[in-house]
Parts: sequence; structure tokens; C-alpha cells
Amino acid sequence: MSLRAIYTFVGYYFTLLMFGLFGLALSLVSLAAGGISATEESERFFQRVVHRQFALFVWWTTFARLFDVRYHGIENIPLDRRGLVIVANHPSLTDITCLLARVPEAVCVFKPAIRRNPVLGAGARRAGYLSSDGGHEVLRAASEKVAAGHTLIIFPEGTRTPPGTDLLPLKPGFVLVARRAQVAIQLIRINCSRPVLAKGRSWWKMPPLPARSDIWVGPRIEVPPDARTETILANVEAWFRSTATPNDAACAESPRPLCSSIR
Repeated sequence: MSLRAIYTFVGYYFTLLMFGLFGLALSLVSLAAGGISATEESERFFQRVVHRQFALFVWWTTFARLFDVRYHGIENIPLDRRGLVIVANHPSLTDITCLLARVPEAVCVFKPAIRRNPVLGAGARRAGYLSSDGGHEVLRAASEKVAAGHTLIIFPEGTRTPPGTDLLPLKPGFVLVARRAQVAIQLIRINCSRPVLAKGRSWWKMPPLPARSDIWVGPRIEVPPDARTETILANVEAWFRSTATPNDAACAESPRPLCSSIR
């Protein structure tokens, strides 16, 4: 075994260990704060804690040359508490980590199993994240949070995209939330060079490393009250299925929000 292979092996499992320990520490702090009433400001506080923790994680994986994360146009996303729905494809478990690392105050929708996870569950609840098993109640709660100025990060495929698949059919919930809250939808495309924590791969099984994730900021879509859900959903899905990236680059490099709508 080469020195590079040994370094990658040790680095990968060390990184997983550190992620787990930091997550467990956050859960303990969250449980200790259980007596504090959940308010918007307390949720934002824990959102910022998660953001800093994930930012450190992304910095480390890039610095260690294990998993290089590169952002294209992320600075063009408005984070001024006006409310926004960020919609992204979902090739890897690392996706939410990479996005939360650059969005200081955000709400996301997690799977019900996370609620019972000792590493992530307590922190997710204190940060005001929403469980996906709530049906229409989740849409109502998400709409209220976004209308109040929160940024919602959502993966409308509902699960990770299986390797070799371009995109799973999108669920329309994000359109409904944006319309109810009267905010825009920001599209983000995530491209992973290798199947790192991809669907069908156990998290403890080391993926092929080093790897790279490119996160492209795409069009920002305004959702008028009379917009048809089916039309917006079809256009968004068509954009994600497109393999071309010049429009992504144009949006990323522009100093103002280009591509403000999809027609």
C-alpha cells in the first residue's frame, strides 16, 4: 500500500470520527439547552452553530485534499433575511453539509430517522429543522419560516440520486412553499466527481478519494401568485437535467442576479 493510500485511509476515518464527535458535542449542548424556550432567535443561534461546524468540516476536507469543495457564485445568494427557497440536486450525503457551510442561517427538511440520531438529532431540532414525515403540516411550517425571513434548503428529489441516474422526479413542495411565502426560488446544481457517500454506499465504506464537489449557483426564479405549479416544476426539472453549464457560469460570475426567471 502506497503512502498516499495510507494517508487517504487514515484521513477519511479520522474525518468521520471528528464529524461524529463534533455532532455529538452539539447534541449534548442542545439537550442541555432543552429548558430554554424555542424562539426564532434561539433557532437562528443553533443554525449559526451548525453553519460554523460544517464550515470547519468543509475547510478540513479541502485542506487535507480528501474532498475538495468548490463554490461558483455562492456570494450572489442573498442572505439578508428576506426569505428564500434554495433548491438543489442531491448526489451525496455531503450536499447539505456543503450548503449549510456557506449559508449561516438556514432551515432544512430532514428524514424522520435523523430525529433519533444521537449525533444529529438534538441539534437539528434546536435549529428548527423540519421532519419530512409531517405531510401538509411541513409545508405550512416551512412557508411560515420562509415568510418570516428564513432561508429554506430543500432537495426536491426526496432522496439521493442513485449513481448513474441524472435526476429523480422532483416533488412540488418547494414551489408551494415559495408561492405561499411569496419568495424566490434559487437553483443550485451540485456535481460530484466520485460517488462519495452516494446512495447505495455504506457511510463506513471508504469511497474513491480524493474527490471534488462543484456547487454552481444557477437561476433565481420569481414565483408570482398565479404561476402554475406544474409549469415551474417542469422548467426546474428541465434545468437540472441539462448537462450544459455556461448559464451556470454566467449566473455565478455576474455581480447582479442574472437569470431571474425561467420561461
